[in-house]
Order: sequence, then structure tokens, then C-alpha cells
Amino acid sequence: MPPGSPPAVPRRLAPEARRRHILDAARAVFAERPYATVTTADVAAAAGVARSLVHHYFGGIREVFLAVVADGAAALSEVRTAGPETPLDERLAGNIAATLDVVAENRATWLAVSRSGAGADPEIRALTDAAVERSVTRALAVNGDLLDDTPAARLALRCFHAFSTEATAAWLAATAAREDVERLLLSALRDLVTRTIPALAGEERA
Repeated sequence: MPPGSPPAVPRRLAPEARRRHILDAARAVFAERPYATVTTADVAAAAGVARSLVHHYFGGIREVFLAVVADGAAALSEVRTAGPETPLDERLAGNIAATLDVVAENRATWLAVSRSGAGADPEIRALTDAAVERSVTRALAVNGDLLDDTPAARLALRCFHAFSTEATAAWLAATAAREDVERLLLSALRDLVTRTIPALAGEERA
């Protein structure tokens, strides 16, 4: 079986399991090829199902891509599991590394959304905007021992998300090593949650 291919599955699956299997196969295809070059036939072949099943569960290739984007956005948020129970540097480093692992597994899709014309699509833009807010909410939750959920904190974390996107793009473009990007993000995020956001909170209360 080629690398990245989904595992073989029984012919008979419950609808949600079948949908998930097709979605996983589509993710593997989009991880290797640009969105504009992929067809529902490609997804069907990767999933080992009839093309009609792809259309039944998703519609056209655009709907398949939207589903992959939404699923990837959820994974990027949910993968950050280290919270206040973990020492700060270990927590931040672990969550950053886990996030970059998910990006690496979905490289082509991430690039299509964040660095190309696909991000101009209104539905994809809405998904990515929602993903940013989800990421901000997650960052507040896992750093709840240091941060309060305030407008200033959310603004700062949204700005960090844009900073992180640029750093991640440099890594994917091979203009920066992953370990350098991880150190950069760790340093910036540590300063943000221990100094910048608490200082902003103090100004809000003054």
C-alpha cells in the first residue's frame, strides 16, 4: 500500500464511518497534490470506493476540500492538549510541536488555504476565520492559569496566529528550519502569555 494511503476497510460501513473513510482518503490526496489538480475520481480511487459515493457524501471536489479544511482546522485546535497542569515551557513547546505536526500532515491543504487563491473563497475564508477564533479560545483554555478571556487577550492571540502563520510558511518553504521556527514561536508565545497580555489586562483595569 503506498505511503499516506488510508487503511483497507470492510465493504460495508455505517454512513458516518464511510464518510470518515472518504474524508481521510481525501486528506491524503490533498496532502500530496494541489487542490486545483484533484478530482472526485482521485478521491474515490484513494478511498477504494465508487465516484458516486464521493458525490453522495460530499458533492463535488470543492465540497470535499471544504470538509478537509474544516476537519483540519478542528485538528489544529484539538491537538493542543497540554494545559495548566504542565510546566509552562513544556506546555508551550509541546503544543507548538503538536500543531506543526498536524500542519506537516496536511501540508498542501494548509498552503492552499493560507498562501494561495483558495483562501479568497468566501466559504474557505469563513472556515479559516472560525478556525482562528477556535484557536484563540483553545489558547485561552490551555493557558487559563495565566490569561483571562478579554478582548485584549483575544486580539493579541489573533495577532500571534498571523505571526505563527508566517513562521510556519517559512518552514514549509524550506527558508527556515523547523527547530528554529519552534524556538521563535516558543519565545514569542512565552512573552505574550507571561508579559504582554497580562500588561494589557492591567491597562484595561486602570
